Amino acid sequence: MGHFETSAYHFDLPQELIADTPLETRDQSRLLVVNRRSKTLEHRTIRDLVSLLSSQHVLVANNTRVFRARLLGERLGTRGKVEFFLLSKSDSNTWQGMMKTGSKVLPGFQFRIPVSSGAVIEAEVISRSEGPEGALFTARFSSDPVNADAGEVPLPPYIVQKRASQGIGTVFKDELSVYNTVFSKESGSVAAPTAGRHFTLDLIEKLRSMGVSWEEITLHVGIGTFKPVSTDDVRDHAMHAETTAISPEVAVRLNDAKKAGKSIVAIGTTTARTLEGRALLGKDPHVLEPGVADVNLYIHPGSGHQWTWADAMLTNFHLPGSTLLMMVASRIGDLDFTLEAYRTAIRERYRFYSYGDAMLIMDR
Repeated sequence: MGHFETSAYHFDLPQELIADTPLETRDQSRLLVVNRRSKTLEHRTIRDLVSLLSSQHVLVANNTRVFRARLLGERLGTRGKVEFFLLSKSDSNTWQGMMKTGSKVLPGFQFRIPVSSGAVIEAEVISRSEGPEGALFTARFSSDPVNADAGEVPLPPYIVQKRASQGIGTVFKDELSVYNTVFSKESGSVAAPTAGRHFTLDLIEKLRSMGVSWEEITLHVGIGTFKPVSTDDVRDHAMHAETTAISPEVAVRLNDAKKAGKSIVAIGTTTARTLEGRALLGKDPHVLEPGVADVNLYIHPGSGHQWTWADAMLTNFHLPGSTLLMMVASRIGDLDFTLEAYRTAIRERYRFYSYGDAMLIMDR
């Protein structure tokens, strides 16, 4: 089956392997090591990174932070249910986002959001537009819903649905801190860079004490990360753009590490996308330029992308038919071997998706 056919990236996953709750300790996660050169698989744990990495490796992490982006409220007058998913902020009280409600939404649509303090934030839709993710609405709020802590943690839909089917609460206490990475700093994501969730501060310190370098960049994950590939040919899929940032200090250290021949390990597909995408924006793909820039790089087998920065990648197990799985297949360099790794993970009962286990793709 050709690697341009979306159906080539589908696999059967038992529902019980979808992790809807996190492990008690982050670094208890299992780790499937995918050896690209030898095409072999090793079963390890995240804590084994201390034996898999050395002072010749540079770990690069995405330090974005998820905020409470899902607002639940009601329409003024009819009291019909309204969900507003915050995406981007225009000014102090104006946000663009996506909406779910039982009626047609046009400019002038008014709704309100209850706040934990007992107060209410009122809002009015002032415009509608079309984006790659679907209809987008701009609403003006009576006060900033993020500062008022009015929203819920924007957990992936499959976690919410699985918990609901089990009759348990859809969002647990302190879930925002659990869902975020321990090193998250820059607020702006609607989904966590979940490969980074496996790290504890203690594990990071152990790796640093061995001489493993740790660097942080930022990519704010947008709602497009949940968008499935709906076309039969993967090349017809429209990729969304996300905002990335690399500080001057980090750019210098990463460029120096690359020149020194060190191996760059991208923690997560978001980090890999940032490094590979930003490299293409400069004059020399082997040199990262600092600053803020949008990236909409779409990497899949046959895309022609030449991997320049992410020599290795730590990543979770992804949805069938997703652009993230396609990126993984491109980094492994063999779609059949990628699917073999996934089948092995299923057979060995690895946990899948955001709260699941991880895979380390490297040359060994």
